[in-house]
Amino acid sequence: MTFGARLKSARNSKRLTQQQVADSLGLNFTTISKYENDKSQPDNEILHQMSILYNVSIDWLLTGETGGGAASGPGKAKVYFDGEVEELTEEEAQHVRDSLEMFRLLKEKRAKYDSSRKPDGGHTDDERADDEND
Repeated sequence: MTFGARLKSARNSKRLTQQQVADSLGLNFTTISKYENDKSQPDNEILHQMSILYNVSIDWLLTGETGGGAASGPGKAKVYFDGEVEELTEEEAQHVRDSLEMFRLLKEKRAKYDSSRKPDGGHTDDERADDEND
């Protein structure tokens, strides 16, 4: 895993967007994108701030090695199937995260759509019942 991939993994494990990280560090989100795509490297101060924000060690960010500290790397993703624990690879975990994010966005969109759409020209069930009784 590259330095940029570790940054992205750490950010995702904290459920932060690039914009949220950029705002927290006083940077532009494109700078965070460059870091995560291995197009640029943060200076020592930003690296230190990122390690605090992500709760990982600087060693882990730079090398991928944990060094045994409490704040080493993001926890291994695990899922439970039929009562059994299964560790996921980073690729599998990212796929699950992406799918879950898409599911939540679609669910939210459907809820907004359903709440804005009332049958019979915008009448509620109670209003329809009143109309039928008239």
